[in-house]
Amino acid sequence: MAGGEGTRLRPLTCDVPKPMARLLGRPIMEYILDLLELHKFDKAAVTLRYLPSVVSDHFGEKYRNISLQYVIEDQPMGTAGSVKGAVQQLDKEKDSDILIISGDALTDFDLTSAIEFHKKSGAAATLVVTQVDDPREYGLVRADNSGRVLGFVEKPGWAQAITDSANTGIYILSESVLSYIPENTAFDFAKDLFPLMLERNIPLYAYHADGYWCDIGNIATFLSCQRDLLEGKLRTLPAPQGGILCREQLQKGGYTLVPPVYIGKNVSIGAGAQIGPFAVLDDGSCVGSGAKVRSSVLLESAYAGDRVSLTGALLCHGASVRRGASLFEGSVIGSGSMVGEYATVFPDVLVWPNKQVENNRVLRDNLKDGGGLSVVFDDAGLTGETGVELTPELCARVGSAVGSLSKGEKVAIGCSHDTAAAVLKMALASGVLSTGSVVWDFGACIEPQFDFFVNFSRIKVGVYVGGGPKASIRLTSAGGLPATRGVERDIESRLSTGNFIRAGWDSIREVTDMSGMRQLYRQELVSMAPMGLSGISVTVRGSDYEPTKLLSSVLATLGCSPNGELRLHLGGKGRRLSLFEPESGYVWPEQALALSCMIELENGNDIALPFDAPLAIERLAEQYGHRVMRYLNCPADNCDAEARSLAAGQLWTRDGLMMAIRILYYMHQSKMSLKDMLKKLPEFAIATKTVTCSVNPGRVLRQISQQGQSEGGEGTRIRTKSGNLLVRPSKRGRSLVITAEAADTEIAAEICGELEKKLASVFLDIERETK
Repeated sequence: MAGGEGTRLRPLTCDVPKPMARLLGRPIMEYILDLLELHKFDKAAVTLRYLPSVVSDHFGEKYRNISLQYVIEDQPMGTAGSVKGAVQQLDKEKDSDILIISGDALTDFDLTSAIEFHKKSGAAATLVVTQVDDPREYGLVRADNSGRVLGFVEKPGWAQAITDSANTGIYILSESVLSYIPENTAFDFAKDLFPLMLERNIPLYAYHADGYWCDIGNIATFLSCQRDLLEGKLRTLPAPQGGILCREQLQKGGYTLVPPVYIGKNVSIGAGAQIGPFAVLDDGSCVGSGAKVRSSVLLESAYAGDRVSLTGALLCHGASVRRGASLFEGSVIGSGSMVGEYATVFPDVLVWPNKQVENNRVLRDNLKDGGGLSVVFDDAGLTGETGVELTPELCARVGSAVGSLSKGEKVAIGCSHDTAAAVLKMALASGVLSTGSVVWDFGACIEPQFDFFVNFSRIKVGVYVGGGPKASIRLTSAGGLPATRGVERDIESRLSTGNFIRAGWDSIREVTDMSGMRQLYRQELVSMAPMGLSGISVTVRGSDYEPTKLLSSVLATLGCSPNGELRLHLGGKGRRLSLFEPESGYVWPEQALALSCMIELENGNDIALPFDAPLAIERLAEQYGHRVMRYLNCPADNCDAEARSLAAGQLWTRDGLMMAIRILYYMHQSKMSLKDMLKKLPEFAIATKTVTCSVNPGRVLRQISQQGQSEGGEGTRIRTKSGNLLVRPSKRGRSLVITAEAADTEIAAEICGELEKKLASVFLDIERETK
């Protein structure tokens, strides 16, 4: 498979296909062909699409003992579709098995053992999988102890990374499998063929391979692969003797080589230069006097002048860096580009081909369309200290990323009631407008109110800015629900690469002021108690002023008397409700949610809840002959589409104000006390604990899921005799949230503590394995 454009490797791949990117002076694809020859392959079909002649001209009709045939795709046929077309043109024995391998990854796997496993298992298709440190960047494969595949998760967040077994893109197929691939139709292995095989119960197995594997998906992995080769991590290519690998005899001179290093042919190094460690100088490259090249790669004919300092940088072929300039980690200079004298290029900055950086310039942003920022979503969204980490400049870029994703459609924006949040929102709006998209500004509002606006207006993307000392940017999708992982990844990628759409001056639109809709939300709350709430006395308290003030005002309109013994407490910025009454005692937020769900069930409706909502509500639903559907907080795919569709019409499940009015109105109409309402619920209690996680969360979840009865979703749910446990990683994978559910608080706390101890042991085991 050699048709990849390598868009995430740009500007390296702007004028060369990804399989032809060079590692230690050789195209990536050469290493793969060497591996195939080692395992006695003698025929290969090469699928091409992007710059196909670059590949075919380099390799010709034969590489060593392997005859090559090239299949050029005129239109994208998907991974499976292109393989079927290639196999049909390949001269091979009938009914022989087929190996599919990427031409742009680096590995030393034992392919012979993988093929033997395929034959012995009776598999129709075998996926070669391997353990990875960060499973969020890969398609993951769940398999049982025999290797039989149970399911897939595509590039999840930590919460859904319930294994660390990654799909390497190496497959072994029996020829019969090709019959399931339609003709002249785009068809993928991971998205189409393998799910179809699972559905039809066709034998699909995973072979766990040990050894080296690197999916060269971005500049960081491209550079780390060079380093790995120099360290001898590839079993098929031993480390250079003495740490110095040279393609020809070294020139004499007063320079210093600090192993490990690679020196290609016709390389020139000036006096006093320091090369290494982990430096790669490809054919025809030149390093000036007194220059320092550390952990950096110079491709063919690249030039680094006198006293240049390169640290973790990449110079593409023909790129030039003039005297005294400095480049830092992750910076890339595209082919034919030039960095001027004494210029500075900041970390992770990309300069596209044939560009020029002026003398003495300090380049902080990508030299193409915009800046490159390392921004990653966490559970609370994008967060940071207001004006320091979360600045108007960053908000403008986030707006540009969201607008580029929306492609001219409406984007809802809103913010909390402080001035800082309003300023950040204005910057955000400017970024959205710069892409030609439409901005509907709902102004200052509380979070549940904003979700109501997004749902009511049928807007697909919303952005809410929370202010205060620590600001946050939260994404909302259709139905006022949390955004999917795909949306987050798209925005993260655009912020990293500066890949924003820009509208012409005559295509910029004005902001549409939608702040008048705030009254609509208030009316919605009032309409939830059509007969009023006269005769009920309540006291409203809360950790946030605005939700508390709004609920108090609505209850007064409905006829509630203030300062009653029944106390309502709003938390989580208006999302969570707890209650207290002397007779019933304290009602936890999870119990308040269950009460509101009971009302919905009595009305004859199914319910959609977040994955981490109490399981007791499912038992409650069974009593009424209805069901509870679960949606994920940050799904990697459309697995929860039905639940999300239902959840869009049940905003009260994540709105404490709506929940309060529903419960009060039920009490008013049924003449039932809070204590009597609670008697209708199953007995349950919740205990939670957050544990710092310093190892791979995917590996942790895989190990604990193998130790007992468990099920996946968002995290891993473990069912025990004493109760149920949910272990869910944070989005960044830096912590694990344990939620225990049992018959009472004491048991819930006990099983939560037991799992915490077990996790500590798992952490130690994993740390020992990785040392």
